[in-house]
Amino acid sequence: MLNTIAADGGTPEKIWHAYAARRALNDAVCALEGAGAALASLVEQTMWQAQGVRELNLRVTDAAERTAFELSELAVRIGEIDRVVGA
Repeated sequence: MLNTIAADGGTPEKIWHAYAARRALNDAVCALEGAGAALASLVEQTMWQAQGVRELNLRVTDAAERTAFELSELAVRIGEIDRVVGA
């Protein structure tokens, strides 16, 4: 880059601006790389949380279904007792 600027008759001011722009671009690249790494981590974490929420939802649903089944079984047993005692 320096050779191109020098060959084009670049002044010290143009060279300084070119290096300042390059430095700014390098800073932007570093910032984007850091943000990309943070986002990759967040994607993984939120995927895990989403899977965890789905798993929790499945377990709660299963527990609710088993509870409803047990309640219906208890209702049957209560009915049997009621028939025995003539209630």
